[in-house]
Amino acid sequence: MIEISQLKQMKSFQTISADALNYLARVLQRRAYQDKGPIFNEGTPGGDLYLVGQGAVRITKRAKEGEAQNLGIVPAGRFVGIMTFLSGGEHSADAGAKGETVLYLLDRASFDRFVEEHPADAVKIMKLIIDELVDSLRGMNERYIDMVNYMWRWR
Repeated sequence: MIEISQLKQMKSFQTISADALNYLARVLQRRAYQDKGPIFNEGTPGGDLYLVGQGAVRITKRAKEGEAQNLGIVPAGRFVGIMTFLSGGEHSADAGAKGETVLYLLDRASFDRFVEEHPADAVKIMKLIIDELVDSLRGMNERYIDMVNYMWRWR
């Protein structure tokens, strides 16, 4: 469980109504992880959304050679597990704690109830999720262009 005051301190939740914050404070499940502790692994079932409350989450993916490639760091106040939360299925990468990390898990059923009971606030949360996906896509585009430019130099 998370305190309402903690949610209010996060930029993501400053425009959410008091009733909606009360609901989220009741349903969010606190999870604590030690540094480098696994949160989820590529190929495992997903469906939950994680809010980084403290610390950070490192996202990695194994290359064909088996070496882990760093895809990014998700700081406090941001979400992890967005793709499987929205689409279901399996996680497409590994997630691990970077330092002492506290996450708040929102399961899909609780979010669906949130949408029914607090539709205006649910739209605000979905906009935040979309903004994070857009930021992620922009970062991937930049890395892709950097890779293409690097390959062209050595051609």
